[in-house]
Amino acid sequence: MFKCPNCLKITELQKVRCSHCGETLKYSIAQKFDILAESVESALKMELKNRKKGKDT
Repeated sequence: MFKCPNCLKITELQKVRCSHCGETLKYSIAQKFDILAESVESALKMELKNRKKGKDT
């Protein structure tokens, strides 16, 4: 899942068109990899933050 560059709503990366606005989504394999890597990094940072917060209580 990622934000559509046109409407900024969350849509699936493997779609050819945004499920909200219909914008054609054109990404190379390298660009898709980068988007996925950024998503994983963000999720891991959030998990670490939540775990640290849990230890403080």
